[in-house]
Amino acid sequence: MNRTSGNRRIARKVAIVATALGVWGALVLLFAAPLALTGGVSWREAVSFGGSFWALWLLFLPAVAWLSFRFPIERRRLLRNVGLHLLACLLIVGANRAAFRAVARIFPPEQRSERPGRSPVSKTARPGPPGALGVFFGLRAALDVLVYWSLVGVCQAITNFRRSQERERRAAELEARLTSAKLQALRMQINPHFLFNTLNSIAALIYVNQRAADEMLGDLSELLRRSLDSMEEQEIPLAQELEFIGAYISIEQRRFGERLRVEQSVPDELMKALVPALILQPLVENAIRHGIEPRRGPGLISIEAKQEDKHLLLIVRDDGRGLPGADVNSSVRRGIGLANTEARLQGLYGRDQSFSFGRAEPQGCRVDIHLPFHLEPVHVPTVSNEPAA
Repeated sequence: MNRTSGNRRIARKVAIVATALGVWGALVLLFAAPLALTGGVSWREAVSFGGSFWALWLLFLPAVAWLSFRFPIERRRLLRNVGLHLLACLLIVGANRAAFRAVARIFPPEQRSERPGRSPVSKTARPGPPGALGVFFGLRAALDVLVYWSLVGVCQAITNFRRSQERERRAAELEARLTSAKLQALRMQINPHFLFNTLNSIAALIYVNQRAADEMLGDLSELLRRSLDSMEEQEIPLAQELEFIGAYISIEQRRFGERLRVEQSVPDELMKALVPALILQPLVENAIRHGIEPRRGPGLISIEAKQEDKHLLLIVRDDGRGLPGADVNSSVRRGIGLANTEARLQGLYGRDQSFSFGRAEPQGCRVDIHLPFHLEPVHVPTVSNEPAA
């Protein structure tokens, strides 16, 4: 962590220095181009004069960039930061003015044999017009102020862009954590729902057949072990999910006996397809509760899997009496198991899934689930219980 942070700091400093050198080079070229194109001097002389004109800015640019990133112009500390930038701008203007005055004293214009804009053959230079030095210093100060605040504006734009990216990243992380938390909460709701129903079945059986109740408790402990093994995984292979369903059905068959028959139609090539863990259990439980339990004779539950293009189709069907009323797809009739199953599918796959619940032909109910056919797990960040560092 410390090594990564140190590398980032070094990279940031290198980027600031490289950017400062690039900006300084651009200033020199922008200043030298008019002299070389219109002043009758060579590009070498023009670039040399431009480099001397902007020499101090080679030191000022990194300092101004650091100051701009360290004290950005923001609403919370507007007066303080703007005041610091005004003071720094005045210091730069004063430093440049003092440096050019010192150069003018050491090398007065009359002693210079060649200047940009004059012919190389004129060796004797006449003094400039009165006040020319003041005009030059005024122009120099205006250029310094323009460059300073232009650089501050560029750095401020970079700062705002970074903050915008950071806000988007944090929003995406919060959304992912919220989705993961919802999925975990839904699974925690499904498991007790199944557990309480199974315990009620054991309680009803213990007075009729104690041996069967004891075997049912053994099957329940095995089922809970399988459930706990898959708690940390959002998706498991379809073969593993069918094993879990087989353990659950064996418990229910001890209760219903010959009244409950289960058929599976799953091709071998689909056994490795990933599905949400415990996705079939609430569907089978709902079929037993509303399809098999109310009827007197034997009932059939079928589990089917198909591949349709890039999607996997899971079908759970029973031949019970079905649900009365026209709106069988109403959320009021679904109960916690089906409602949570649909919510989990939406949380995992978004719009790339579908969940339908309706009548089966010739009778009973049918649940169809379409989800993406994939062999690699989807990325759903887990919610950590450890405090953030």
